[in-house]
Amino acid sequence: PQLVDAVTSAQTTASLAAMLEFLDFGNDSSTILQERFLYACGFASHPTEELLKAVMDKLNGNIRSNDIRETIVIIIGALIRKFCQKGQCELPTVIKAKKMILDGAESAKKESEIEMYILSLKNSLLPDAIPILLKHAEFGTGPISNIAVSTIQKYERAYITKEVKKTMNRIYHQNQRIHEKTVRTSAADIIFNNNPSYMDVKNILLSIGELPAEMSKYLLSKIQDILRFKLPGSEMIRKVLKDTVVHNYDRFSKIGSSSAYSGYMKQGTDSSSTYSLDILYSGSGILRKSNMNIFIFSQETELQATQVVIEAQGLESLIAAKADEGEGDLESLAGMSAVLFDVQLKPVTFFRGYSDLMAKMFTATGEPMNVVKGLILLVDHVQNFQLQSGLKATVEFQGGLAIDISGGMDFSLWYQESKTTVTNRGAVVVVGNITVDSLFIKSGVEVSVETEAVLDFISTVKFSEYPFLVCMQMVKDGFPFR
Repeated sequence: PQLVDAVTSAQTTASLAAMLEFLDFGNDSSTILQERFLYACGFASHPTEELLKAVMDKLNGNIRSNDIRETIVIIIGALIRKFCQKGQCELPTVIKAKKMILDGAESAKKESEIEMYILSLKNSLLPDAIPILLKHAEFGTGPISNIAVSTIQKYERAYITKEVKKTMNRIYHQNQRIHEKTVRTSAADIIFNNNPSYMDVKNILLSIGELPAEMSKYLLSKIQDILRFKLPGSEMIRKVLKDTVVHNYDRFSKIGSSSAYSGYMKQGTDSSSTYSLDILYSGSGILRKSNMNIFIFSQETELQATQVVIEAQGLESLIAAKADEGEGDLESLAGMSAVLFDVQLKPVTFFRGYSDLMAKMFTATGEPMNVVKGLILLVDHVQNFQLQSGLKATVEFQGGLAIDISGGMDFSLWYQESKTTVTNRGAVVVVGNITVDSLFIKSGVEVSVETEAVLDFISTVKFSEYPFLVCMQMVKDGFPFR
């Protein structure tokens, strides 16, 4: 697998041809290698039109594994975004790829296919996709609506128009139909983070107390986190809280275990890194959604380094508990989704359906399930300078990342507790050299930087009594820097 990562990251015509000849997509015995190849394509620093065309040709060819087919569509979205960021949105192959995922998201009938195309749109972030996403967000089934709203969350503020905010308000306040609380809380996040109006904020705050207990507690934690961390929307929230009808003990004293917290991993003058951990529980104490994010900020740029989301639904029947509003008929399901360096990866399903759940519970080893593991080329930059003295200087930088993200959810009926674990392990190496060349002498300077990190998020809930006993841990080892 490491050789597949390395050869694909070479990003040459010869290396691409070698990989296409080596991998047989009509054989499902090598799906791990096929997946590693596709992810390496998605993280390519300098993708070519030839690469995009080759990936699209594979989609039209013989593919034995349906998971690989879904991964191809999702990675095509990531490649489209990289081309558009370089101002190459109008290349013939890119236009063809854009049309394919837009038409697919609008015309697909099967739920799995709709989810696949929406995840591709989440990678591409095409402005033309917003009307399609709004339709799926408001009228799609629970999982589709959830993915569509999370996709809209990734768009820049310039694209969150009044129409988008109106739709998010309708979803949150359930004007058209009942929505799952994971969808409603995501809609509230979009409103808070995109210049909310006074009435937008006031209506959300007034709804607290009328909501299910855990959803009320989550929103209160989210509001307090926005104020503490001075996130977008904090000024408007402070303004609304001056109204005692909104800001009173009855509304802000709701009990529950759901929480939202943000903090700094690193804070400097030139760059900073933040983490956030949002956890939403169902009324029965079972985890509904866990969302862990790590962002890197440098000057005016923002990069979502990692996002790991674990979701579970329809598990209330296991402990004879009552489901929350709008979630009584949900299929038993748990899974995990990850974003790495702004690239959405294919979600992983822990179990689907009651029988699958029972089988997994009795055969589970306790080991976390891997989401992504591999080597990624982060930087590949060469630049030539003409110095004032007439000498020529060459600057070359290469950087690589070894990453391993895994997660798991353990559920014990005997001890009446659930445990969620998200493990992030990574190592970065950057090597650079500056060379000055003349006719009679050549000199240079070489620099190298190495660092590694391990970050674990663990949340344990005992639901034998209410309020639930919750233990949240963030285990962070030292960050060696050489």
